[in-house]
Amino acid sequence: MTTNKKNTSLVAVLALFVALVSNVHAQTTTQPAQAPATPTVTIPRGIPTDIFQMMFGPMVQAPQVVTPNQFEDLYHQVWLNISAHYYNADALVAADWGRWEHAYDGKLLTDEDLDEALKAMVSSLSDRWTKYVSESEMEEASKRAADGIVSLGISSDIKTDGTIVISFLDFGSPAYRSALRVGDVLKAVDGKSLTGMTQEAVDELMTGKVGKDMTITYVRDGADANIKLAFAKPFKDKSEATLLPGRVLYLRLPEFDEKPYAAFEKAINDLKNKPGFEASFDYIVLDLRGNPGGDVNLALHMVETFVSSGIAYQQEERNGRVVDLTTKRIRPFLPFLGKDSTNVSVCKTALLQSKPMAVLVNGSSVSSAEIVTAALAGNHRATVVGTRTWGKAVAWNKQMLPNDGILLTTISGIKSPSGESWHGKGLTPDVVVEQPRDASVDVQLLKAIEVLTRGK
Repeated sequence: MTTNKKNTSLVAVLALFVALVSNVHAQTTTQPAQAPATPTVTIPRGIPTDIFQMMFGPMVQAPQVVTPNQFEDLYHQVWLNISAHYYNADALVAADWGRWEHAYDGKLLTDEDLDEALKAMVSSLSDRWTKYVSESEMEEASKRAADGIVSLGISSDIKTDGTIVISFLDFGSPAYRSALRVGDVLKAVDGKSLTGMTQEAVDELMTGKVGKDMTITYVRDGADANIKLAFAKPFKDKSEATLLPGRVLYLRLPEFDEKPYAAFEKAINDLKNKPGFEASFDYIVLDLRGNPGGDVNLALHMVETFVSSGIAYQQEERNGRVVDLTTKRIRPFLPFLGKDSTNVSVCKTALLQSKPMAVLVNGSSVSSAEIVTAALAGNHRATVVGTRTWGKAVAWNKQMLPNDGILLTTISGIKSPSGESWHGKGLTPDVVVEQPRDASVDVQLLKAIEVLTRGK
């Protein structure tokens, strides 16, 4: 088990949340029931609207903080909010959360004082999904992105023995397309040893200007190996619905976000409307490799597309002393309604609920992708093929604070249909198969087709 990131560099903040939240980062997110349906938004000064909304979506903007008393009031509000809603009460106790309540009384005189206090308090939980991001960090991340400074596509964790291990590879990034794999041990960057570095320093090394080359030293087959990668603009994956040889319907969703999901449905509908579609395939492969997650409601919708009844997932939320466990059940689609009360013809394709199915996953399949995988496996609908998934089974709430900072709080835990959590350990496929380094063919896809057509 690796240690959680306590701090993240500015560019890593941008990369992490774009990859694991809005794509990734990210991200499985839910809003509390009391959240307004259509919040008003004021973008923090100095941050382009499109980048802000891409990273965090719409948020409530409160009045500006202007006095020391207001600084202190906001600090205490954040402390109370996390106290009441952070999903893991035991973690609050273990972190001695009570010591932070009055830790900065009379000491918050400037915006910078408040930023430092909030960051110190929130980061004490050592939860990568519960984070405070200041306005200045957002501005700096936005500026660097505009200057063409991007991530190489590698996220890492520092283990308790100091070893630095790749934990996530952004799909389509230079790192993802290389011989690197989740779990590889990183040794050096451009000849500079990573030994003894903080997580923030490692993240910073993994950023650079588009076009720049970087040499990564990692452990391969027990020996040090070098690989040269070039920084590139973020890769834009696409949704797919394609008929493959062997009468296989191949479906790919790159992320659980409205636009790619709409494209996913359109791709299926376009194929469905062609003559002979009903008799054109006998098997289905759903490819969720490198899918960083996103909207939980879209994950539920996808589960319902392939399964007509059962449990999709369970969700545990805390509100003070009360802990609620909600069971999300799968219901058949009404014949005339789809997602958001619109006509979605893909939902009427009964063949998607009856043909033998496999799901492809890997170490970069995260959150909502894991919810779908666990649901399809738990309802005996699909065989899971590939490698162990990333292991994110929590959902978080996002809030814009009066000082133009962003507060992200983990508010619930997600569990499989049988009530098991895969958080921090991932989901193990029914059929484990690695994609060989430097392979010229998609070995995992071929294995999924073999499993469907010939059995394990």
